[in-house]
Amino acid sequence: MKHLLALVISATLSSTVLAETAPAPQATDSKITIDTSKLYVGFGLNHNRIDQSSFGGSDLKANGFQLFAGYEYGNKKGFDIMAEAGVIKSKDFSQTNQDADGIWVAGVVKKDLPEINNKLAALVRIGYGINGDDGLLMGFGAQLRLQPKAVVRLEYLNKDLTQSYQVNAVYQF
Repeated sequence: MKHLLALVISATLSSTVLAETAPAPQATDSKITIDTSKLYVGFGLNHNRIDQSSFGGSDLKANGFQLFAGYEYGNKKGFDIMAEAGVIKSKDFSQTNQDADGIWVAGVVKKDLPEINNKLAALVRIGYGINGDDGLLMGFGAQLRLQPKAVVRLEYLNKDLTQSYQVNAVYQF
């Protein structure tokens, strides 16, 4: 017990001495900056489906749209890393008063496919939705660059209850 107490006191004193003799960090101007050329916004149309055929019923369907914004963090080992947040709005699913309205956030990874076409890229996403279809969302798709700042995306998303087929137009600032 005496050895343990001595060890604790010794460690405490040595860390105090080191803290007092260590040079103080230099004050830096730590402004948060956002590179606006990495921001983008998008709008899309979607077709949502709830599969009830495994329960003997017919599929429920609803069309809608979404608005979103994103930020491209950069390229890591050939993959572009992005974050997106958006809102989705849909009509009521057939035969119910339920819809897929809600907000969502997602991490997106994009891989350019120059071996197929210099304007083509593959996308994968994972995120979380709140409200209309709460829970995890995952998806994949393709992106085609139409202009230097404009792309069109085709995506499939599997959410907690629904599946969503989407076509999105994206403008990069």
